[in-house]
Amino acid sequence: MTITQIQYFTTLARYLNFTKASEKMYITQSALSRQIAAIEKELNMQLFVRTHHSVRLTPAGQSLYERLKNVYNEYKNALSDARAINEGYNQKINIGLLDGCRVGDFLAPALKTFSEKHQNVSFQLFWHSFNGLVEGLYDGTLDLAITLYFDVKDKDNISCRVLEKSRDHLVVSSHHPLAGETSICLADIKEDPFIIVDTDDSLISGELIIADCKRQGFYPKVMYSPSIHTSMLWIQAGLGVGILDTRNILYETSVVKFLDIEPLSDPSLTLAWLRSNEDPVTAEFADMLVIPH
Repeated sequence: MTITQIQYFTTLARYLNFTKASEKMYITQSALSRQIAAIEKELNMQLFVRTHHSVRLTPAGQSLYERLKNVYNEYKNALSDARAINEGYNQKINIGLLDGCRVGDFLAPALKTFSEKHQNVSFQLFWHSFNGLVEGLYDGTLDLAITLYFDVKDKDNISCRVLEKSRDHLVVSSHHPLAGETSICLADIKEDPFIIVDTDDSLISGELIIADCKRQGFYPKVMYSPSIHTSMLWIQAGLGVGILDTRNILYETSVVKFLDIEPLSDPSLTLAWLRSNEDPVTAEFADMLVIPH
């Protein structure tokens, strides 16, 4: 198998969906199918079981995936290190930031201090959704991600460190009848549309909210939004209510009200990175990201 074929195999094994895997690889589904068939022919073993409705790994395929899933990222890291040496240790650190999250108070000083110490290191920042940050870590386009703890704590091969403890709040427009309250339960707003980001943006977030509503005896009237930013705008417009944490940029505005509720999850601000990423420069910068209390 070539390194590219390893990438084809591990991408399909991760998503178990030809459409999603081919989109991630920027090739057609038919081209990906041909590549998988060629790999199976070369190895003389069946790696996937395909039906009209599903794709799953065979036992042999699962075993191979467990051994190869980090090979491509390690290969890219090795090339990156070699290029850095060849170019006189010049390096770029790519950081992913969660949409709508306040990070300037601690990230800006860290960027300034580190850049003054390492003038050959540059930074590139990317704003993403929950799923976009995790995918960026997995495919190597991100070195670090700043997100919320509940979304990365159980992810395979991802390490994380809590930067700041936070909690969930029910967020309503400042014109909402309950905006004058300080603490409520979810059942108090069961008649309001509940704005939840689409599963393409975050599967875990919506599941946690709906599960807690069920525990309080009702199923929410859900409005799915395509992104965190859209959810924030809809809440401001009074189109519904939602759950946000205290690191969200709306927390410091007067257009909405953050109401205390019982905790749904642990939305603590968290730094995440791929466990196999052992780049010392990235690790040094990560150690500098500390929020003073």
